[in-house]
Amino acid sequence: MNDLSTEHKRKPTVGSLFAGIGGFDIGFENAGFTTSWQVEIHDIARAVLADRFPHAKQHRDVRTCLPDLSTVDVIVGGFPCQDVSLMGKRRGFEGERTSLFFSAMHIVTQLSPRWLVLENVCGLFSSNNGLDFQKVIETLAECGYVGYWRVLDARYFGVPTRRRRVFIFAGLHEYPPLELMGDAGPMELNGGTGAEGTAWENAAPTLLAGLRSGSAIDLGFSSIIAMPNGRDKMVERWRASEIDGFLRGLAPSDIEEARGAGNAVVPQVAEWIARKLIKTFE
Repeated sequence: MNDLSTEHKRKPTVGSLFAGIGGFDIGFENAGFTTSWQVEIHDIARAVLADRFPHAKQHRDVRTCLPDLSTVDVIVGGFPCQDVSLMGKRRGFEGERTSLFFSAMHIVTQLSPRWLVLENVCGLFSSNNGLDFQKVIETLAECGYVGYWRVLDARYFGVPTRRRRVFIFAGLHEYPPLELMGDAGPMELNGGTGAEGTAWENAAPTLLAGLRSGSAIDLGFSSIIAMPNGRDKMVERWRASEIDGFLRGLAPSDIEEARGAGNAVVPQVAEWIARKLIKTFE
């Protein structure tokens, strides 16, 4: 006999700011959340979201979308990193892109989600001699949000690339689950490897932040050909380009795919976070 109360139990909802192609959103939905809305200014990325999340409402601009947003249980967002990245001019919150963080926080204060998860590059720590990261924490506190931050590296979640990002977990007048900061697991998990069948979510806490080694995604898009079916397709594409007399390189569609992947939050990392948070709704 089915338990109707369990069968029809409402899934906790998530709203996604700076959604990109939906890396955060895939991870949270895999963990049991449902996406209510997404905000993304890039037209092509927003078209990807509409195709991938037909049940969610898409909006364009964090500066103007607030009247159309519904309340949600969690808001996630990887706010723009260009002005704090080590690869940029490092204008910090003086730059027009990273300063959109404050537009995002205006949405947060109006909708008051229970949980907030933010993501950015590690350059945020040193931007403006650390004052920009301090401003992030101060702003969260002023809005009533308390919590933790830590660095997570995608390669320790089963992804074959090094991508270290800072994640901030915060709750409205309540602390997020402490297990977001400590991972119970065997210390023999080293370098992203472990005993057969060992789950990535059980990796040791000293490993999930990663070290400066391995390979990273080329954010300049100079050496990436994004294909869905594996590395062999990359080689075949290279050969076809030579045979057909075309210049080797990226077509416009390839560039958009590479940019979307390079900027996205890794879904496996987002899912690891979401599985900790969804327990608070049980």
